[in-house]
Amino acid sequence: MSFKMVATDFAIDLGTSNILVYKKNEGVIINEPSMIVLDQNNTKVLAIGKEAKEMIGKTPSSIHVVKPIENGVVTDFNLTEAMLKHFFDEVNPGTSIIQPKIVICVPSGITDIESRAIEDAALHAGSRDIILVEQSLAAAFGMGLTPEDPRGILLLNLGAGTSEVSVISLNGIVTSKTINKGGDYIDYAIIDLFREKKHMDIGKSTAEEIKNNLLSLRVKDGEKSMNIDGRDLVTAAPKAVDIKSKDLVECLMPHADEIVNMLYEVLEKIPPELTADIKKDGFALTGGLSMIKGLREYIENKLHLSSYTSDNPQTDSILGAGQILDDPDRFFKYRK
Repeated sequence: MSFKMVATDFAIDLGTSNILVYKKNEGVIINEPSMIVLDQNNTKVLAIGKEAKEMIGKTPSSIHVVKPIENGVVTDFNLTEAMLKHFFDEVNPGTSIIQPKIVICVPSGITDIESRAIEDAALHAGSRDIILVEQSLAAAFGMGLTPEDPRGILLLNLGAGTSEVSVISLNGIVTSKTINKGGDYIDYAIIDLFREKKHMDIGKSTAEEIKNNLLSLRVKDGEKSMNIDGRDLVTAAPKAVDIKSKDLVECLMPHADEIVNMLYEVLEKIPPELTADIKKDGFALTGGLSMIKGLREYIENKLHLSSYTSDNPQTDSILGAGQILDDPDRFFKYRK
């Protein structure tokens, strides 16, 4: 077993879909699904991360796949602690006298009780000092913005479990609104569409592939298609059908309109000075769901605002958490 005096500090983003880890001086080193495989009695962890995701829909009755984080909320703190311990050991294998300092990205609407539970889980997993940071604020840092400035930033964070609108200024969330719908919600809408329109059952992994590769709000993409394998609901026999992009629009439109309404609700609550900043700068877009083709343009047209995004919206929060890890004084400016 390896031994070192001081463990390496790191940051971790507890996402509904994926866990991302940033190691000091190395960058993002882990990006794995937030999933665990348990035995029949829920007492033994059999697999975590990528290995667990590969088992979805393929496990015998004696084991099952679970997600400790659903819709941006930690649903099982014991399992979350086990998952944290697994990734802690990957970052710092062996033993250390001085445990690491870590930054953890959490949903903006998290309660004090939930915050303490996450801190306790991280302490038990093996950390000495913990900084909790809201995912949207971390994303602003990760996008190269300056959330510590007295200037309004309108940020739309579209993740797997939640969709959140935040207005950020002086290192704080001025106002925000969150709904527990995101990429996973779209996956299940696609599954329902196949059942209703194609009389065919598909798995969540297949739905996710369709969402990422075919779903689009752009008219020019309407005739693009994919051949999808599944199970016939009537005969239970294997079945393959073609699906076009335009057939999937109904899976996304209700959520897209809900996002627009959220943005208007938040804009109604902020002071005129911040509104002026947003009118000039537009809104920032982050999170994996923001990569759906045509969604950004749809929201822009509805709000009559421009928008901006990073090269990889899925890593904005963890990169921002890494910046906070490297320069915590910048994060704590104007904060208690």
